[in-house]
Amino acid sequence: MNSSTILDSRREILFLYDIRMGNPNGDPDENRPRVLPDGTHFVTDVRLKRFVRDFLKTQGHDILVDTVEGKTKNLTGRVAAYLESKGEKEAKGERLVEILLDSLIDARLFGSTFAFKEKNWKPIPKTLTGAVQFNHGEVLHRAQEISIAGTSIFSSSEDKEQGTFTNYHALRYALIGFAGVANEHSARLSRMTANDYEWLLHGLWNGVRAAGNTRTKVGQVPRLLLSIEYHPTEEFQFGSLLDYLKLAPAGDKPEIEWKSPDDYVLDLSLLGKRLS
Repeated sequence: MNSSTILDSRREILFLYDIRMGNPNGDPDENRPRVLPDGTHFVTDVRLKRFVRDFLKTQGHDILVDTVEGKTKNLTGRVAAYLESKGEKEAKGERLVEILLDSLIDARLFGSTFAFKEKNWKPIPKTLTGAVQFNHGEVLHRAQEISIAGTSIFSSSEDKEQGTFTNYHALRYALIGFAGVANEHSARLSRMTANDYEWLLHGLWNGVRAAGNTRTKVGQVPRLLLSIEYHPTEEFQFGSLLDYLKLAPAGDKPEIEWKSPDDYVLDLSLLGKRLS
């Protein structure tokens, strides 16, 4: 397939990465690791897409969901700044959406709601479903949540110091799994190419590692990335690929005490059987 051609067949993705002594996705209230009522920790698809977007930007790609001059802007502000930089500030309707899809890789991958405020752009279409969709990721075992107390010191004058007590919430260790799909029908609408899909895979693998320049994500390591390519015209897909893997202890430690991949075995035999 020519890499510049529109994606012409279904893809499915299984992506696993782990984190040690870090917070993979803090909640909006206390910045604790996110957890379901049954105790399962999870990571949102928004967090995963942020990893991909940030990596793609370092590789020279223009992205839609971004900042302008280092400051977060609403969608209207970002698009206005982008159109002005391209000499297309009068664009509207189908032409507006055409410019965004031709230029912004994350719009082609993940779609967007083109809800513009205070602008008479009248985009056509107003909403574009992304070709690539991920479920929320799950920690694939019981993980231990820890709280680390600390003190932040800053100088209020040359001879005075003030301290502020801080709490950092993290997971001792967690193996996180995501399952996703790239739909060829949506790809035709968003103009997502085979080359875009390859960049997505690079963004997944490298994005979680590149995010390690922050304390909460420094312990992240990509562990497994599987891409399934279906034959053109095939409408079948397995669904959540997480259903086809199992974790088993490698020793006597209970799973909540796991602290590295040495403590468990990842069993992919069922997935292998289904694929064959």
